[in-house]
Amino acid sequence: MRRLICLLITLGLCGTAVAAAASATPATAPATAPSAAAAELPGNADSPLTIPRVRSWAKSSTGYRFADGARIVVAKPALQSTATQLAADLRSLTGLTVPTTKGAARTGDIVLDLGTTEGGDEGYRLVSAPVLRITGNTDQGVFLGTRTLLQVVKQNRSVPGGTAVDWPLYRERSFMVDVGRKYFTIGWLKRHIRDMSYLKMNQLHLHLNDFTGYRLESPKHPEIVSAQHYTRAQITDLVAYAARYHVEVIPELDFPGHSDPILAAHPELKLINKDGVAHKSNIDLSKPAAYTLMKDLITEALPLFPGRYWHIGADEYITDYAAYPQLGEYAKQKYGANAKPKDTYYGYFNWANAIVRAAGKQARAHNDGMWGGDGTVTVDKNIIIGHWSLSGPPPWWGPAYTPQQLIAMGYTIQNAPFTPTHHTAGGWAAPFNVPAGVMYETWDPSITVDSSTLTPAENAHNLGSMLKLWCDEAIQTEDQLGSAVYDKLRVMAQHTWRSVSPPFWFQFAYMIGAVGSAPS
Repeated sequence: MRRLICLLITLGLCGTAVAAAASATPATAPATAPSAAAAELPGNADSPLTIPRVRSWAKSSTGYRFADGARIVVAKPALQSTATQLAADLRSLTGLTVPTTKGAARTGDIVLDLGTTEGGDEGYRLVSAPVLRITGNTDQGVFLGTRTLLQVVKQNRSVPGGTAVDWPLYRERSFMVDVGRKYFTIGWLKRHIRDMSYLKMNQLHLHLNDFTGYRLESPKHPEIVSAQHYTRAQITDLVAYAARYHVEVIPELDFPGHSDPILAAHPELKLINKDGVAHKSNIDLSKPAAYTLMKDLITEALPLFPGRYWHIGADEYITDYAAYPQLGEYAKQKYGANAKPKDTYYGYFNWANAIVRAAGKQARAHNDGMWGGDGTVTVDKNIIIGHWSLSGPPPWWGPAYTPQQLIAMGYTIQNAPFTPTHHTAGGWAAPFNVPAGVMYETWDPSITVDSSTLTPAENAHNLGSMLKLWCDEAIQTEDQLGSAVYDKLRVMAQHTWRSVSPPFWFQFAYMIGAVGSAPS
């Protein structure tokens, strides 16, 4: 029944009310399993309103009141940067200056400490009493606890007495911005970093090149760079700013497709079919000079992003390999007499992966070009595969491997299906943008693009999900697009945290209004 409902949603034939009446929220297994004691934790029905909801809440009699004179007591030196950020955020939120200090706490203080609690690296415990205490297994956990405090203080300076024990079920809670097709200002990106952090989201994915732009300064190849672009100094500043808010920036240079600006400056690298027609977007992977150029661009940019990941793109390359015989010839020369033309494409994954791994990072890639039986080269299993499409078209069915098949083959995935996690401005995909309410009531990160559900064992290999903002046409301002995804970011935050939340959208919408957006 749910599969039929999800299909109707993707085709735009049913709305929130129909979906709400017929859908049920499926259980989701954690990507990093908490202890068995989780089943014994009390519920969160009486907890303060936060997004995401805390995992458990146990009431007590006397709570905490934030007021002038409050201090942040730093129990461990490793928490100083988190304390400094909390002090800045509280001042933005309330206008009060909150000093950080060491030593004994007094009534009205906020204590940040390290200790043992549930939930692994991102777990924390918040105890609301005359002295409010946030304890985490790591600095990351403590920081997440401070986001809960900010949301509660924004609504009421008095925090009800109780203990929250909290952690996310999914490791990755992400937002992708297509800056390749539309330039977004640094100010807009920073505002959304703050908002993501406020919602406990932890990855900002920058899609840096596409049909209409190459947005990253390139000392080696300035000829490909768009007029509106990010300087290396701006990127360094943005990455450092994100780190203050515990948001990791993941860069993507999308090769070998989506390369119009590169090929406009290097037409000799365009992929030309057997009829002599050049493709304006696809790089010819049979040409050694193509690899030289791509390597130049990757290696000069790698040091700008100190995070763990680098996205190698690999989406929406050609499907009719017979039209490009040079790719088949290259595959046989490179991979042997039994190689198939598409092995040239699969070889790109492993070639780029080697560069990324040499820099100490893990590669990520899109899934849609990975099909069964069309090649002899195996894509490296240590590449994280972002699953969004079955490569029909349309995306809901087609020849691409399903998430279940990729997991069975040994890959780790991030599940971000075309509907409902993609929001597209303009183009053919825009009519399929799913309303936030439908997304909230009918989907969670275990539900795939064809509406099948990962089993708990399969879902253990799913890192989480991502809201993707695509700009197929630059028909809206950045502020309009920010407004368009405002509610969806909150749905993504809740569903990737995966604590118990209200069943109906109108209830969650009330929470959105109460929690608001991040202090600036």
